[in-house]
Amino acid sequence: MKIPLYKPYISNNEVSAVSRVFKSGKLSRGVEIELFEKEFASYVGKKYAIAVNSGTSGLHILVRTLGWEKGDEVITTPFSYVASANALLFEGVTPIFVDIDSQTLNIDANKIEEKITSKTKGMLLVHILGLSVNYQEIKQLKDNYNLQVIEDACEAIGKPNDNFTVTKLGEATVYGFHENKQLTTGGEGGMIVTDDPVIAQKCWAMRDQGRSLKKDWMKYVILGFNFRMTEMQAAFGREQLKIIDKMLTRREEIAQEYSNLLNNVRGVVTPDQMTKDKRSWFVYFILLENNDARDRVYKALLDNGIASSTNYFPPIYNFPMYADYSKGCEITDKIFERILALPMFYEMTNDEVEQVSRIIKDVLK
Repeated sequence: MKIPLYKPYISNNEVSAVSRVFKSGKLSRGVEIELFEKEFASYVGKKYAIAVNSGTSGLHILVRTLGWEKGDEVITTPFSYVASANALLFEGVTPIFVDIDSQTLNIDANKIEEKITSKTKGMLLVHILGLSVNYQEIKQLKDNYNLQVIEDACEAIGKPNDNFTVTKLGEATVYGFHENKQLTTGGEGGMIVTDDPVIAQKCWAMRDQGRSLKKDWMKYVILGFNFRMTEMQAAFGREQLKIIDKMLTRREEIAQEYSNLLNNVRGVVTPDQMTKDKRSWFVYFILLENNDARDRVYKALLDNGIASSTNYFPPIYNFPMYADYSKGCEITDKIFERILALPMFYEMTNDEVEQVSRIIKDVLK
């Protein structure tokens, strides 16, 4: 592809950091992981961070840590990467899908209460496409029904504040560092963050076969997993964390350039036209009038060597392993038929944005 959908940023700093680890001879359970955890916790304003090998692993650990189990129900969104709901199935928990808001594409806070039952233990909330969920209304539901919350922020790295409320609702939050994310740890990786020392201790133990954190570390005290991050990944991630604000700013500039070029194109709805709320730009996406228009744009881009994606996101309840779970989310179904993700990466140029936008305009004339 002349213009890929995503491209991880790798500088000499990341290469040097990984080389430093190789030369040290310490490749696992070392100081790089400890430092990355401390630095990441500080960045997002939390007391504890637990490095893991993927965002999926982080979600799985948290479901187990909170004691969600077979017979329990947990409210979540069907418009997400399937990993978010898979973390519930891993532990036999029943996902209760709630439709999304047509403007934010996040779970619709106004439709949650009707799905709460005596079996509801909590909510697994996804900050989809880098936009934080509706804080005020969901916080009230959480308090009124005494629900636990896990936040999936795998697409939403950034410093939390009053306008970007990631980490503000949950007992713990999970970040993902796959190569397509705003920050990567060299291909795979994840981080759990929390202010709760009990949750942190359990997650630290569980990511490493359930071993004790005391001096006699070979004493395994709970059933755990091998979900450890490597020293190379942590060293890579530490370098990325140093410039994450710079990378997020550039991604925001790219998004604004797209919106400037596409806002007045007939048949295109841009994120800027849907909501002005603060977003961590994971991908830039547009909504087309229908599936046919989307497929025509996708093909035209492909024919010109430009990647795009129609897979953000297939409704989770349509996957075979969810055949026995609730369906019927009308907005989710409609959005999936119209959404197209466009190229976005830190080193993308304005000329490349213009090339993508020009082809979209030509197709829709």
